[in-house]
Amino acid sequence: MLDSWQRWSTATRQLLLLGAGVLLLALGIVHLGHQVAEKVRYCLDTELYHQAVALRTRFVNEGYYLRDEARLLANYEDIFGWIAAGDTQRLKRLLSLHQSAHEADHVYLLTADGAVYTAAAEPPLPPAAVRELEIVRLGFNGQALAELTTIGERIWLVAVAPHTNDAGVNDAVVVIAHEMDAVALEALVGGFHGLILLSDGTHWVGPAEADLPPQILEDLKRAAKARPEEILQPYSVRDRGVTYEILLVPLGASHSGSYALALVKQAAVLDATRRQAWVGGGLFLLAFAAFALLVVHFHRRQIFQPLQDLSQAAQRIAAGDLEAPIVPRGVREIHDLAASLEAMRRRVQELLAREQELRQRLAARLEQQSGTLAQMCREREQLLTRLISAQEEERRRVSRELHDETSQELANLIVRLGALARTVDDPEVLSQLHKLRQHAARTLEGVNRIVMDLRPGLLDEYGLVPAVQWYADRLLPPKGVKVKVKARGTPKPLSSYVQVSVYRVLQEAINNIAQHAQARHATIAFDWRADGLQVVVEDDGRGFDLDRVTREPGQHFGLLGMRERIYLVGGTFSIESTPGQGTRIVLQVPYDTPREAERHEPEEGSSAEADSRAAGG
Repeated sequence: MLDSWQRWSTATRQLLLLGAGVLLLALGIVHLGHQVAEKVRYCLDTELYHQAVALRTRFVNEGYYLRDEARLLANYEDIFGWIAAGDTQRLKRLLSLHQSAHEADHVYLLTADGAVYTAAAEPPLPPAAVRELEIVRLGFNGQALAELTTIGERIWLVAVAPHTNDAGVNDAVVVIAHEMDAVALEALVGGFHGLILLSDGTHWVGPAEADLPPQILEDLKRAAKARPEEILQPYSVRDRGVTYEILLVPLGASHSGSYALALVKQAAVLDATRRQAWVGGGLFLLAFAAFALLVVHFHRRQIFQPLQDLSQAAQRIAAGDLEAPIVPRGVREIHDLAASLEAMRRRVQELLAREQELRQRLAARLEQQSGTLAQMCREREQLLTRLISAQEEERRRVSRELHDETSQELANLIVRLGALARTVDDPEVLSQLHKLRQHAARTLEGVNRIVMDLRPGLLDEYGLVPAVQWYADRLLPPKGVKVKVKARGTPKPLSSYVQVSVYRVLQEAINNIAQHAQARHATIAFDWRADGLQVVVEDDGRGFDLDRVTREPGQHFGLLGMRERIYLVGGTFSIESTPGQGTRIVLQVPYDTPREAERHEPEEGSSAEADSRAAGG
């Protein structure tokens, strides 16, 4: 086969290579166009996804807002005094004021005896239709909630809140209805350049609905009835040469059905990108083929044939035939090459000597760069150490301020409330004072928990093992994890910096077990060895793919921070984990703190002792 290839003429071989190159280029252009289109589509899908998350959040917040508005009106006792006194004019005036402040909301007040009060002379929802809603029945049962409801072919966001009289009976319900039409949807999402549709699985509400192809609407209705649990992945629909990017956002099921939002955007930029990729690729391919043919012809006449003659002349010179003349042909470079053959032979030794000199200079520069890189690494370690020390100092400062100021003020408030309660005889006032005192006590407990999380006093007063035992017992058993803390050997003193670093690493490991491991048992073993402290943390949880985590370090800053803390104190850190087989973390630190870490430790008797007293409270 090689002999056949060599027997072909140079022109034939060049044409075959040109054809293969054009074919590969065409495939590359097609692949590149596809990749560009996929990148454009990814950008569009990302925009849709972020818009969907923001839209669903705003929609949920809108429901909470309406529910809270209904609760405020239901708790306004004067309304029900006016009803009892027959003063409906004042009641309607109040509802009118609320209506004017919230033009899109329609307020109804329904009493248990069948009366309905509203501000509008002709309300958009008949009172009889409002009373028949399932959500109103739930309101009379004592529930305050907001959900979507379909009335006729219109979709409403309805919020209800019950009023409870002194006898504990729900005697009235406040209803606020907000129609989810095109204007309301546009107000929710803001500057989204596309269509926003709301469906109950039967029909859609939204602007410019007629502009969408019927196929897209039918597909969206079927997807809405499927009742998915999460936001669906964006997908594309192409109709009559136009691409639409669609994302369905389920809003969950209500008592009247299942609802979903759909974001539809015409991907004009994607279609334009595809067209430009095909047209531009085709034109580029034709231009490349024409240019390549010209280049092949030029090279054959001006380069390949003169080079062949020059090669034969070089072989004659290598064989000792120095008499045969070399006839210069072709481009000027080849002409000059023929004239320079003899000069090149004389310069070979010079070039070798020059090469050796350059190698030595390169080695010296590489050694200099290595020293610079090592210096940068040391500076990075110093910076990380300072940052961690500053973080711990800030924790101490915040802990001290919470303990010395906030905790003391709360304790003073509790004492004053107790003293005030002893001077009051009214049972209702006493009850309110008792509730306020309980609330202040719970707030004080929360502040103390925060203080302990920032800087537990056990760490400074009793040492590392009791502090870890306290933190694990506080965090893991409520999650259903049985934890055991073991210690072997004679404890040896650790510097404050090393002790805090080990505690923060174990704190992160315990947090990971509580939040992600789904474990039933966990063990923390301290081994005080002659050369340093070794701590092993094990759990029987679900584990994870360690290789994938290693390849994607940007998604797991917690593990990186743990490893970095141990490295900065001169220790070692390793982790073993397999999906379904739990996780094992082993760290070992020396008893002597490296100089760079010791340089940033707080001085004895300064803020560290004050923070210990604040955290130990």
